[in-house]
Amino acid sequence: MKTRVYLTIDTECAEERGASDPVLGWDVRVWGRFGNQQRALGIELIMDELARTNTRATFFTEALGSAYFGEAELAKVCGAMLARGHDVQLHTHPRQARANYRSLGLPPASDDIGDYDLATQTAMLQEGVAILTRCGVPAASLRAFRAGNYGASNTTWAAMQRAGLIVSSNYNPCYFEKNCKTRSDRASAGLFQAEHGVWELPITTFVERGGGHRHAQITAISAGETRALLDDAHAAGIAEVTIVTHSFELYHHDRVGGGAGYGRPNTLNILRLRALCRYVADHPERFTFDTVGALAQRIATGQETPPPSPGLPVVHGHDRHKLRRLVEQTFKRLEARARWSPTLV
Repeated sequence: MKTRVYLTIDTECAEERGASDPVLGWDVRVWGRFGNQQRALGIELIMDELARTNTRATFFTEALGSAYFGEAELAKVCGAMLARGHDVQLHTHPRQARANYRSLGLPPASDDIGDYDLATQTAMLQEGVAILTRCGVPAASLRAFRAGNYGASNTTWAAMQRAGLIVSSNYNPCYFEKNCKTRSDRASAGLFQAEHGVWELPITTFVERGGGHRHAQITAISAGETRALLDDAHAAGIAEVTIVTHSFELYHHDRVGGGAGYGRPNTLNILRLRALCRYVADHPERFTFDTVGALAQRIATGQETPPPSPGLPVVHGHDRHKLRRLVEQTFKRLEARARWSPTLV
């Protein structure tokens, strides 16, 4: 059995987060365009890295913020990703619909969709689907959803069913004490049947010494940990591994003088993404990349009935890889402060 690897990119702008953290729109947070760089460091760089190994990924694309940031630019973002063969699915950050709320003197709306009632969640999801459709994403392909902050609840599954979405990717044990409110007795390390005809593709985690979970995110774990996670998941019979990154994870953002500031390549995150893509490509007998949209389409058309995967937890971290990660993260912080990066792009 091959383990399917789902590389997912949360693609989003940013609302105001304080006097020193202004609204950041498509140019900075999605395209990664900076005046001190000859090339963009956001989704185009990510897609260029994926092209090295002919890898297709799923871009969970934030839609509600277009009420503030504009649909015209969102359409360009969606068009660029679709033109290169990638999968575009729905992502929501409710707070971004009024991204300048601080300047307006308004209280912040909850950014976790799971905090809203069923009718409101359903309306948000339906609106998000409609927005992405207007921005050029084929309506029939929009079958999956990820909440901002993984902030879904069990009610979200019911809202998804009403909105025609059948694959959720929100279940994340690392966020159980933060934003993630989904719980299920059926939960497993891989795809599992949730409620209301919805299937859950959980964020892959491993258990560290002491019992805490760490999720598989490019900026959060080392290349060695990623390879070990893939190997251990395959050995345990886990059919799906879901890895997360963001449109802004491959660069450092130096907000010199306020505003957009300057950007530089994030050396380690670029190398980690390259290592992941190469490892999967070099081991086709054990791993294959898939997209969440393709998975949802197979389920919707009855071409696939996912078998149960082993329950949680099944994968444990390795101390030697964690030590390497701690060293790497220190280097990354130093690189960010130094405002210098080697030439990788």
